[in-house]
Amino acid sequence: MTLKVRGNLARGKKIDLGWADDSSVACFPATRNEMFTGNHVFFAFSLPAHSTVEIRAVPAGRDVDVSLYAYSIGSTDFSRLPPNVTSVVSCEASYEPMGRANPGATEKVTLNAVNNPYNVVVAVAGAKGAVKGKFRLEVDLTTKPAATGSTKPPPVKDFASERGKKVTVKGRLEDGHPIVLEWAESSQVACFPATKFQHFDGAHALFRTDLPKYTTMKVTLTPDDPKLDVSLYGYTISQGDTTRVAPNVTTCVSCEASYPLSGTNPGKPESIQLVAINNPYTAVLGVVGANGATRGSFTLEVELVPR
Repeated sequence: MTLKVRGNLARGKKIDLGWADDSSVACFPATRNEMFTGNHVFFAFSLPAHSTVEIRAVPAGRDVDVSLYAYSIGSTDFSRLPPNVTSVVSCEASYEPMGRANPGATEKVTLNAVNNPYNVVVAVAGAKGAVKGKFRLEVDLTTKPAATGSTKPPPVKDFASERGKKVTVKGRLEDGHPIVLEWAESSQVACFPATKFQHFDGAHALFRTDLPKYTTMKVTLTPDDPKLDVSLYGYTISQGDTTRVAPNVTTCVSCEASYPLSGTNPGKPESIQLVAINNPYTAVLGVVGANGATRGSFTLEVELVPR
């Protein structure tokens, strides 16, 4: 669903910008304030849970130079309007990154709501002191159903890996099952964002092995069927820890994931690397059917390379 609203910088006003680079807001840095020194025109709407919104500011002419920012706050709060903003859930901004004039260019930002709904405040600002100029604001909302995966971890297949050698492991998506995914986008795990959950909503087949210190683990996943689309993730935890099995992961040492940045990727390999320097770790690898896939075989190649 896309909503389009027309606006004019002449209907806004200039504001103080000191709030925007505060660490509890982190919208845009003070070194780029010049891209927001014109009039600010504000809009607001509610963002449902399990939604993603893309917001675009489209100048009406080639001589109109605008920047854009948007932030999410609690679903009962519309009182935090710039410059009286001390904290937000998240804030994103779009502007010419080198601080140059950029008239006529569209600016866009994206905000997400996973488990909770939010209120969203949007501002279209005149760049470099601009106080007039027409534009169109476009709001494109995508809402997904609540996660339906299991909270129960899939079975884990342990395998032995050896430093300096490559090991091949065969597997099937049928040996796992879909799981809830919110753990992966937590800031303490940071494996893959909620905007990419569609690449991880199929069955999860899990594997576990040791990662010695001073070693890089190179993992390559290849589907056996050229029509099968799979994604890959891996995380490291304390050596010998068998309790932190997805989705029951609240923290980890590191997590890496591989999936297509856009579209689908059937039949193509995915690769990640996990690193241990001063300490050895346990590594858990997840092979996942993309876009709901729950059947199909694959091959994992795991190589431990001394650092």
